[in-house]
Amino acid sequence: MATFTDLQGKVALVTGASGDIGLAVCEKLLEDGSKVYATYNNNPARLGELADRQEFAGRLVALKCDITNKAELDAAMARIEEAEGKLDVLVNNAGKYRDNLFSMMDFDEFDDVVKTNLYGTFMATKAALRLLRKAKQATVVNVSSIAGLTNSFGQTNYSAAKAGMIGFTRTLAGELGAKGVRVNAVAPGLIESVMTKRVPRNVIRQTLSVIPLQRMGETREVAEAIAFLCSSSSSYVVGQTLVVDGGLIMR
Repeated sequence: MATFTDLQGKVALVTGASGDIGLAVCEKLLEDGSKVYATYNNNPARLGELADRQEFAGRLVALKCDITNKAELDAAMARIEEAEGKLDVLVNNAGKYRDNLFSMMDFDEFDDVVKTNLYGTFMATKAALRLLRKAKQATVVNVSSIAGLTNSFGQTNYSAAKAGMIGFTRTLAGELGAKGVRVNAVAPGLIESVMTKRVPRNVIRQTLSVIPLQRMGETREVAEAIAFLCSSSSSYVVGQTLVVDGGLIMR
């Protein structure tokens, strides 16, 4: 796996950090030498296990924070500013899903998913912007999904939110590029995680049959793509959505 040495000493904030992808992103950034602030809503024990690793000592700070709550976000940013004075990397990873057929989906199911995935991305970026601009060259990576790029049956709420994140990424990249902040997104496909363990096995088998690589992705592979976009290796990449799906949606 690649090591992005220019991430050494950078200050990163990862939202939704106690989930499978979030945890992998934290681990990757820590391996590359960053100091990582990690927000969570539940399951902090997984972050605690990461923080306890000797090689990461003192470089992982877990923050309980609801990214849809402005007061909690402001408190998190104040803590980062007091300790670090800037923010080099923001990874908007927090998200949720509540699948249902559109004919059966109620307003709360739609609103809840859009609020966390899309509004949460807006709110976290808005709260972090001043600190990002204090860094010489900052990066924002939004974790979208292939659901935002193609049909995703039973996920009108999730697809709308993730598609919105892609549009948000492109437009924000145009606004912030000249201000020293690069903005990009990743769109993971079928990734082995708690989420995919809930998918019926026959659906998994059917999906695998049309993936050229014939397997699910690993969270580590998504984290590598995100680290690339956070690093100077992608210094001329702006406003793009990097698809990490084994070729699933190219068919």
